[in-house]
Amino acid sequence: MAEPSSTPPKIFLNNELKSSKRLLIFGISILLGVFIWHSYTTVSLHKEYQNELMNSVTDQVIMEYQSHIETLRNQINHYQWLYQNEINELVRQGSNSTTQDYLDLLEQLRLDIEDVRLFSVIDENGNGVFKHITGDFLADCKEEINSTLEVSSQEHLFLHRSQKSVHYDLLEPLVGGKGFIFVAFQPTKLIEILSGYRLPQQELFLLRQDMIGKVELSSIKQIQDKTSVGVTMTETDVAKFNYLKEIPGTRWQVAIRLEGSYIYDLQKETYLRALILWGVISTILMISFDSRRRRLLSQYKIMKKLQHTESHDSLTGLMNRQLFVKRLNQQLEQLTVGVGGVFLVDIDRFQVFNNALGFGKGDESLKLITNLIREVCPKKASISRISNDQFAILVDDINHNSVCAFAEKMRKEIANLDLSEIADKLTLTCSVAAIQLDDSFIDGDHVTNALMFTIKLAKDKGRNRVQLYQSSDPELIRHAGEMEIFKTVRGALTDSAFILYRQRIVAAQQLEKNESYEVLLRMTGEDGNMVSPALFIPVAEQHSLAVELDKWVINQTFAFIKETKTDDHYSINLSGQSLADPNMALYVRECLVRHNVSPRQITLEITETYAITHLNAAVSFITELTNLGCRFALDDFGSGLSSFSYLQKLPVQKLKIDGVFIKDIANSKRNQAFVRTMVDLAKSMDMETVAEFVETEEEFSILKSLGIDYCQGYYFHAPEPWQ
Repeated sequence: MAEPSSTPPKIFLNNELKSSKRLLIFGISILLGVFIWHSYTTVSLHKEYQNELMNSVTDQVIMEYQSHIETLRNQINHYQWLYQNEINELVRQGSNSTTQDYLDLLEQLRLDIEDVRLFSVIDENGNGVFKHITGDFLADCKEEINSTLEVSSQEHLFLHRSQKSVHYDLLEPLVGGKGFIFVAFQPTKLIEILSGYRLPQQELFLLRQDMIGKVELSSIKQIQDKTSVGVTMTETDVAKFNYLKEIPGTRWQVAIRLEGSYIYDLQKETYLRALILWGVISTILMISFDSRRRRLLSQYKIMKKLQHTESHDSLTGLMNRQLFVKRLNQQLEQLTVGVGGVFLVDIDRFQVFNNALGFGKGDESLKLITNLIREVCPKKASISRISNDQFAILVDDINHNSVCAFAEKMRKEIANLDLSEIADKLTLTCSVAAIQLDDSFIDGDHVTNALMFTIKLAKDKGRNRVQLYQSSDPELIRHAGEMEIFKTVRGALTDSAFILYRQRIVAAQQLEKNESYEVLLRMTGEDGNMVSPALFIPVAEQHSLAVELDKWVINQTFAFIKETKTDDHYSINLSGQSLADPNMALYVRECLVRHNVSPRQITLEITETYAITHLNAAVSFITELTNLGCRFALDDFGSGLSSFSYLQKLPVQKLKIDGVFIKDIANSKRNQAFVRTMVDLAKSMDMETVAEFVETEEEFSILKSLGIDYCQGYYFHAPEPWQ
C-alpha cells in the first residue's frame, strides 16, 4: 500500500500495524467462534443422530421380541393341536398321571420348540395339574398366572427367577379343555436379540417398568452373568439411561445407555479437533501478520529514507527549503513574544570558487561549512540548505536582543574556517541576514521572502556583513511596508475587507438603453482607511494572490447583478495570472450559472502587455468565453507599437486606449493623431473603442469628434461604492 504523501511514515506504519492487528484479532476471534459453534453443532447433531439411532434400535428390539413371543405362542398352539389327545388324557388323569408320560410330552415339546424349560396345565383355579411332577409354581409365576386368569389373556409378561435359574412363562388357552397350558422358557433368545442389536458405544437393557432400577436382561457380559440373581440399579444410575421405550403386553421396557465416557469423549474429541484446527489456522494468520509486519517495517524504512531524501539535501543531509518553510509555519503558530530568530547564511562569491577549483572541492567545502554551522547552532536549531550556497537557520528559543550577536558569531566562524584540506590559503566569507520572529509575519514563505530581500541588501552593501531585517534601512522599511500590505490583502480575502466600486462608462456617439460600468476593487486597511489599488494590486500579483482577487470580484459582481436584477453591462479587470490559470474559464462559467447572469452583460478586460507576451493562452481563454457570450476589451491599448501587429490575432471586441494618450489630448496634436489612428484601426476590425481618464468637456468633445465610441472618467462619474 502506498503511503499518502501527507502522512508521516511512522504514523502510517502505526496505523497499518494497528489495522492489521485488529483484523488479526478479529479474524482469530471469529474463527474461534465458528469452530466452537461448529463443534457444538456437530455434537448436537451427533446426539440427535444417536437419539434417532436408539429409537430405531429399540423399535427393532421390541419388534423382534414381539415377533419371537408371537412365534412361540403359535408353536405352542401348534403343539397342542398335534398332541391334543395326549395332553387332555394327561390332564384327565390329573394327580394320577405318571412322570414318564409327562416327560415324553415334554421331550416332544422341547424338540418342537427351542429353549423350553418345562410345561404344565393350569386349571380354572390357577393350580398346576402336574405339580406332583413339576413342583409348585414360584410366587412370581403364580402372580402372572392369576393376572392372566383375571383378564383371560397374558398382559404382564416378565422374567421369573429362582436360586438356580431365570425364565419367562407363556400361557395359552388349553385346546379341547378348560384352563391354560403353561410353558416356561429360558431367556436365551431374548439375550441374543439384545446383544444382536447392540451398536458400538451402546449398552442395551431390558428393565422392569414396575420396579425402578430392576434389570431383567442386558447386552453387557458382566450383567448377563448375573441374570439368575438379577441386578438392581440406583435411581441415579437409571437417570443415566439415554433412551427408554416400553414393550406392549409386558412389564418390560427396552433401555439404551451410551457408554459412560462416550459423550464426554465425543465432546472432547470434537472440541479438541476444532481447537487444533483453530490453532493451526491462527498460527498461519499470525505468521502472515508477522510477515506483513516485517514488510511494513521494511516499507517504513524505505519510506523514511525516501521521505528523508525528499525533504533533505543529499550532499549535506540538511533539511531542504520545503521542510524548512513547514518548520517556520509550525514555529509561527507557537510564537513567544521577544523570542525566536531566523538567519540566512549566503557564502560570498561561491560560484567563482566553484569555477576556479571545481565542483568536487566546492562540495567538500559545503560539507565543512555544514559541520561548522551545526557546531555553532544550538542542538534544537533547524538548519536547511535552501540553495546552492545558502543556509537557513531557525533558532526558536533565542532572545531578540541576541539575534545580531549570533549572526555576527556565525559570520566570524565561517570567515575563520580552516579550508587547508581543500586548498592552501583558501578563505571564505559570508553575508548573514537575520530576522527577529514576531507576529507580523504571515507564514514561512513570508519569512523566507524577507530573508531573501535582506540578504540581497547585505550583498549590495559589499558582502561579508550581517544585516538585520528589522532595521532603519529605507529599502527594508519599504519591503516591510509591502509585506504589511500583503498581510492585509491575505486577511481581506478571509475577512471580506474588500469593497466593490463602479464607474460609469458613457456612450459618446449615441444613447443606449442600459448603462455600462467598470467594476473597481478597493480595500480597507487595518486602520479603517482605504488602501490605494496602486499599492495592493502589484503586491497581490507579486505574491500570486491576483487569481484569488479576480475570483472574488467575479463572484461578488455576479451576485450583485442577481441581487439588483439589473440589465446594465459590467466590465471586470482580469490579471495576467488569471488568464494563465487553466481553471479560470470554468470558474467564470460556473459563476454565471450559479447566479443566473447573462454572459452578454459581462465584458472582461485584459492587459495588453500580458495578452501580447502570452498570446496563445490569451487567445484560448478569450475564445472559450466569447463563445459563451462574454465580451473582451484590450486594456491600456497603445502602450507599445508592437500591439498593432498582434491586434489581429486577438479576438477582442473593444480597445481601451491607454490613458497616457487621453490626459493631454486637448493640447497635443500628436496624441490626437495617435487616438485617430487607433480609432480607425478599431473600426476597420469591427471593434469599439473606449477612452479612459476623461476629465473635461473639451477632452470629451475632441474624443467624440475623433470617433471614440465610449468615454470614462471623472468628468462623467467619480467611482462610487456599489451597494
